[in-house]
Amino acid sequence: MKVTEFIDLHVHIGPEVLPRKYTVNKIINKQKGKIRGMALKNHFYPTLPLIESEETRDESDLILLGSVTLNNYIGGLNPDAIYASAKLSKRPIIVWFPTINADNFLKRSKYEIPPEWVGGNFKSRLSDEIKGINIMDDKMNLIEDAKKVLKAIKDNNCILATGHVSSEEARILVIEANKLGIKKIIVTHPIYQQIDMPIEIQKELASYDGVYIEQNYAMYAIDKIPIERIVQQINAIGAEKCILSSDVGQINSPSPSEALEEFTELLEVQGISVEDLRTMGEINPRKLIE
Repeated sequence: MKVTEFIDLHVHIGPEVLPRKYTVNKIINKQKGKIRGMALKNHFYPTLPLIESEETRDESDLILLGSVTLNNYIGGLNPDAIYASAKLSKRPIIVWFPTINADNFLKRSKYEIPPEWVGGNFKSRLSDEIKGINIMDDKMNLIEDAKKVLKAIKDNNCILATGHVSSEEARILVIEANKLGIKKIIVTHPIYQQIDMPIEIQKELASYDGVYIEQNYAMYAIDKIPIERIVQQINAIGAEKCILSSDVGQINSPSPSEALEEFTELLEVQGISVEDLRTMGEINPRKLIE
């Protein structure tokens, strides 16, 4: 199906330490008129300055959202990095909790950057060379730095994304964010092998106001998760509490619009209605970014 009104809230952008397909200028030229909007993500530094440097960009053509990913490269759980980006943006930015530097991710992956993400001659550091970022103490309570991040997200009207923390960490994080009054939350691809969140927890979190469960193309295309499993998650949770994203930007990946067109066609073959696809690709993302 056509995805010209979809808003893709998970697109990787370069330049970055690992090879990426697009810079901001290139992705604007490639996607204008083919998709309504995108949130641009980088594991290593905030993307809002890259977006704002494109002075000729017209939001009536293409909405671009910036983001901050709380890895070691920006100081980890750093509320000042959130403030600095959010104050540059007219729309909410996404704040991803740690991804490639999350302690959970490093314990479950041999490499900081898995080879399947890259290809070619790129050499990633081994996970045991990296200091992992924990958001919980030994009693599974949020540490003080994580609480400060939540406050910065709330104060600056940001969208919280759970990143690559563990299933149980994500659960506690969402519950605490909800208590604080954060009403824009994405549970990041919980079907991902390094997270593997039980469907019962996904349904619990989806019951909170403003929480959406992410279903993305890369889980199928890169991580080889059967499309039937993704459909099972959508049916169990309900389209009204899911969003569709691409999670592309890898050198050999399709564009976001191409990925979402393929993804929606696969989902439709499996029985997901066009109405539900539009809910997940257009309506729910727009609720998060307004």
